[in-house]
Amino acid sequence: MDFLNIDSPLMKFLGVVADLMILNMLTVLCCLPIVTAGASFTAMHYVLQKLVRGEENYITRQFFHSFKENFRQSTIIWIVMVLVYAAMFVDWRILRMQGDQFPGFLIILLYGAAIIIFLYTLYIFPVLARYKNTIGGTIRLAFSMAIIGSVTMRTLAAGVLVLIPIGIYLVYDWASIPFLLLMGFTVPGYFRAMMYRGLFNKYEGKEV
Repeated sequence: MDFLNIDSPLMKFLGVVADLMILNMLTVLCCLPIVTAGASFTAMHYVLQKLVRGEENYITRQFFHSFKENFRQSTIIWIVMVLVYAAMFVDWRILRMQGDQFPGFLIILLYGAAIIIFLYTLYIFPVLARYKNTIGGTIRLAFSMAIIGSVTMRTLAAGVLVLIPIGIYLVYDWASIPFLLLMGFTVPGYFRAMMYRGLFNKYEGKEV
């Protein structure tokens, strides 16, 4: 039967699904110490970018290659991100408890800044996975990519994709955990990688 042929669309699709499941489990396991989450997300995006480009994939080998190669930079960036998001959370708690004491424009400004920071940080680990650069260079390039992506609505779409697993958990609670453990990071990440592919191709025509 043709649909069971290894080169058939069905088998290729199932192969991608299997790769995403393996990659998701690797990502979750390597996130468990928390401090290594940045290296884990970078490695995940490294493999996903290869998947969407149709390159030959050795999921585990490539994951740990990127994990080790980018560990130092991704860990520093991750710690900074955690501190920034922690500060945003504290601000949000203060607004909830004492919001009536703040001017309306200040509340709008704080929420606007939080959204911008969230959308901007979507590009940090994909950029780090793609290019060898300094930490400062990675941050500047991610900011540039976020601006380019905003023009074509890719940045907003990427933000929605990241929030989908959170929405699934809020709706289905603990029943969603098996799905999230198997595909919660990599399925949204795969579609994000498809969107980033065009941005990277466009940007690579310029001097980085």
